[in-house]
Amino acid sequence: MAVALPPTKMGKTRNQIGSKLTISLIRVLGYSLLVTVAIPLLAVSAHAQSTDTKTKGTASISGRVTIGDKPAPGILVIASIHNEAGRSTTDADGDYRIDGLNAGRFVVIPVAPRFVVPVSSITQSGTPVNLHSGEAVDGIDFKLTHGGVITGHVTDADGQLVIEQRIDLHPVDEKGNALGQRFLRYAFDQMYFTDDRGVYRIYGLPAGQYKVSVGSEPGLNIPFSALGSYPTTYYSNASGPTKPSIIDLKEGLEAKNIDIHLGRRAQTYIVKGRIVDNDTGQPVPGARVALGVVQDKQYYIGSWSSPRTPTDSKGQFRLDGVEPGRYGVFVEPSRISMDEDATHPNVYSDPVYFDVIDADVADLEIKAQRGVILSGLVVPEGIEDKKLLPRLSQFRIGAYVEQTQGNKPGPSFGNLSATIGADGSFQIQGLPPGRVSFNLRWSDAVDATGFAISRIEHDGAPRNRGIEIQPGQIISGVRVYVAYGTASIRGQVKIEGGTLPENSAIYIRATKEGSLINQSSIADARGYFVIEHLPAGTYQVATDFTWFASARGDVSVRSLPTQRQTVTLTDGAESEVLFTLDLGRKNAP
Repeated sequence: MAVALPPTKMGKTRNQIGSKLTISLIRVLGYSLLVTVAIPLLAVSAHAQSTDTKTKGTASISGRVTIGDKPAPGILVIASIHNEAGRSTTDADGDYRIDGLNAGRFVVIPVAPRFVVPVSSITQSGTPVNLHSGEAVDGIDFKLTHGGVITGHVTDADGQLVIEQRIDLHPVDEKGNALGQRFLRYAFDQMYFTDDRGVYRIYGLPAGQYKVSVGSEPGLNIPFSALGSYPTTYYSNASGPTKPSIIDLKEGLEAKNIDIHLGRRAQTYIVKGRIVDNDTGQPVPGARVALGVVQDKQYYIGSWSSPRTPTDSKGQFRLDGVEPGRYGVFVEPSRISMDEDATHPNVYSDPVYFDVIDADVADLEIKAQRGVILSGLVVPEGIEDKKLLPRLSQFRIGAYVEQTQGNKPGPSFGNLSATIGADGSFQIQGLPPGRVSFNLRWSDAVDATGFAISRIEHDGAPRNRGIEIQPGQIISGVRVYVAYGTASIRGQVKIEGGTLPENSAIYIRATKEGSLINQSSIADARGYFVIEHLPAGTYQVATDFTWFASARGDVSVRSLPTQRQTVTLTDGAESEVLFTLDLGRKNAP
């Protein structure tokens, strides 16, 4: 999969299916699949739930937190929903109760960094709870275990301590094979870096086997720094070059002296060239160059980055700190970030490929082509509350271009974006050819709840699957329809003929007929689910059963048939849906 890394100036955004959670619940790191939970404790109100935008609710969530078989007093438990959070602290018996909650989809999680919180392989977070108004849900229990510690020093080839160096942790089995082990890792990221003494100390780890490493693979890092990066080096308890050692960490114990001795930093080189107009050969000033990595046996550019330094009056550019490897260099798309200025020229380019071996690279020539200019209107659809209309201009319209180049490697362009005028007009320029689709983007300051793109039109014809654009085109008349939803679907999946396997989940998806609008939810332990903020209309509601069938974390979708129902929603109303899942039938898991 090609991964487009955002430039360093990328503003904070949320895409159409995002949400502004007080608790950022999931971040999967590398191949170890550690789950990160970022909890800004200072931002959580001392009240059970924020009352800035809602009246204090009458629902509650309660349960017990234990360590082993003993109660765990003094543990903070948080229930989050969008940008609101309720909280409670366990008493002497380990019991907690979070009151004052409104109806909605909550995730409940204890904040106990020194302990291990069990995590479902499906949800990759805390426990989901779908609350009804006034409902009191009990039995949301958490059984913690004592976390282990891995600590050591990191030194370089000269024996000098290495500070502020990232540590990578890899859960493995007894034979050293990577595992899909999941556990909550609170976002105290500093413990994954060496301190000013070259020491790291990672705590709150579940018992098991681990490998520990520092550095990155050659040619996969683009630091733009003359220092260069360290090659990947694993902890080894033997002297001299050898295979990585496996650390057998016991519950609640500390693995000390897990010291890593690094080699020399990678040699870095300078890459120079210029950008010229493809038609005239004249230099293109003010454009920015991006550098992408082409890995072995790949036919596309994976990660890419840019120093964001514009070309000079002669179209010249210079990239420092490039390590040995195979790369592609190309014009960075214009207006790719929320804070982008309007001075970037309306151009794009195909990548120019080259190898860095043991010397600087010069005289690269990138041929810039005139980018597609696409303009249109954002049109409110079915939004009767006139007070909502001015909020549309607080969004940006984003464009994603899927390029089709066969086996020719190319960069993956994410969201190029433009502002939306008070009259709904927008213009996006610098687009490369391909199939373009649209989404809404917004900053943290914008309340985007309920807004969604419903459909796309061009020249009076539906274009929900995207618009094909050709080099140098000027496209106008695009209409992006945006709806606002206050309806909801609430229901239950009843389980008959058995119980669901461990690490399984039931997803429910609501798709509006003839529309781009679709939202999903996950059923909680009681089978309850809720899908909120849907525009009025007719929806198909369907179930999907997912099961992590192996300890390696591989996802397996079993042969349970998808169930579907059709529901018609009206603004401000709630519709109920009931599904029955029979596990007693022949092919059930």
